[in-house]
Amino acid sequence: MTAFYLSKPYDPPQAPQNLPLGRPWALLGGNSPQQFMKSYWHKRPLLVRGAIPAFELAKQIGEPLGSAISPEDLYKIAGDDSVEPRLIQSKPWTFSNGPFKKKSIPSLEMPDWTLLLQGMEAKHPAAAKVLSWFRFIPNARLDDLMISIAGLGGGVGPHFDSYDVFLIQMSGRRRWRISEQKDLSLNPNLPLKILRDFKVEQEWDLEPGDMLYLPPHIAHDGIALDAGCQTWSVGFRAQSYKELLQEGLWRLAESLEDIPDLEKRFADPQQSATHDSEQLPDELIEQVAKKLKDLKLDRVETLLPGITAYLSEPKPQACFDGMANNLSPEEFKRQLTKQALHPHPQTRLLALGTVIYCNGEDMTSNQPTLIQAAWQSLAASRQFKGTIGKIGSKNSLFEAFDAGWLVF
Repeated sequence: MTAFYLSKPYDPPQAPQNLPLGRPWALLGGNSPQQFMKSYWHKRPLLVRGAIPAFELAKQIGEPLGSAISPEDLYKIAGDDSVEPRLIQSKPWTFSNGPFKKKSIPSLEMPDWTLLLQGMEAKHPAAAKVLSWFRFIPNARLDDLMISIAGLGGGVGPHFDSYDVFLIQMSGRRRWRISEQKDLSLNPNLPLKILRDFKVEQEWDLEPGDMLYLPPHIAHDGIALDAGCQTWSVGFRAQSYKELLQEGLWRLAESLEDIPDLEKRFADPQQSATHDSEQLPDELIEQVAKKLKDLKLDRVETLLPGITAYLSEPKPQACFDGMANNLSPEEFKRQLTKQALHPHPQTRLLALGTVIYCNGEDMTSNQPTLIQAAWQSLAASRQFKGTIGKIGSKNSLFEAFDAGWLVF
C-alpha cells in the first residue's frame, strides 16, 4: 500500500480579495508578487520548495497531506469530455483522447502512464481555489488548471510549452529535468510533441507542496516517482499577434454594420481625366483614408473592444446550464439582496476600463448604472450582492444569469 492512501486530503484556502502584492509569499519562494513578476515572469525558471507550507507542517506532525482530489474522483471526471481528457502511455508512446470509462484507465499500480484533465477549476472547488492564488497575473493571460495523475514512470516526454506554467506537486513525487536549449525541434516519428534532442541542464525531485515555475520555451520533462503522482499545472496562454489582430479586426468589421453613414456609396465628382486608368484613383484612396481617420480605425483603442471580447470568450468545451437558474426576474432581484452572485467557473470576465465583457459579450454598454456597477464588482471581485433597481426588458445581468453564465 502506497503512502498516498494514508494521506489526508489537502484543503486549499481561497485567496483574499485584496492580494498583498508587496509582501513575501511562500508560494513564490519568499518573493512578493511584484518581485516575482519583475525578476522571473516570462524570464527564467523558479523552483520553490515548500510553496504550500501546509504539506511540510502536516508531515512534521505525522499527518501527511495528499491531493485535494482523489484518484477515484479524477477517474470519474475523466468520463466528461468538457475536461479534454487525454491518456498518454510510454514504452511505446501512445496517445488517446477521452472521455474515458474507469476500466480503460490503467490502475495506479501500473507503470508508465499519465492521465491529463484540462479546465479542472470548473469541475472541483479545490482547483478553483488554487487558481485564485494566481490572480496577481492578468486574467486575460489565464488559460486553466490542468491536473495530471500518473503511474510510476509516467510522463509526457521531454517537450516545451509556448506559455507560462506553474507546476504544483500535489501528491507523490515527480522528477523534473529542464533545459534552456535553443534546439526545440521535435521527433517526427512519435504521436506526441516530444523533443528530438533533449539535453538536461538542471534536475530536481519535487515533493508534495513544492512548485516549479517555467516561462515559455523552456524544455522540460517530468517523470512520476510514485504511483498516483499528481501535478497541478496552472497555465497562462499567449496568443500570437496575428491571432489578436485578426480577432480584433473581425469584430471591428462586424461593428461597422451599426454605422449608417457607411452605407453611402463612394462618389468622385472631382475626378479628372487620366492617362493611368489602370491605377487605383487617388480620390478613392484619400476618401477611404479620411473615413479611417474619422472612425479612428487607425488607432489601437478602436481594436481593443474586439480583442477584449475575444479574450473573454470561454473555452469551446464550456457548458452552461441555464435551466438550473429557474428564477423569475423579480425573484432574481430579491435573491441578489440575500446571496452573492458569482461567475460560473467556466465564465470569463474581462474589463476594458469600465466596460465589462463576459463570455465574448459587452455586458455594460447601454445598461443602467446599477447594472454596470454589478458587472464591475463581478469582474473585480468575482461576486456581487446588492440592489440593481428595476429589471427592464434588456437587463444583461439577468440575461447572463438566465443563460447559466452567473450562479448563486
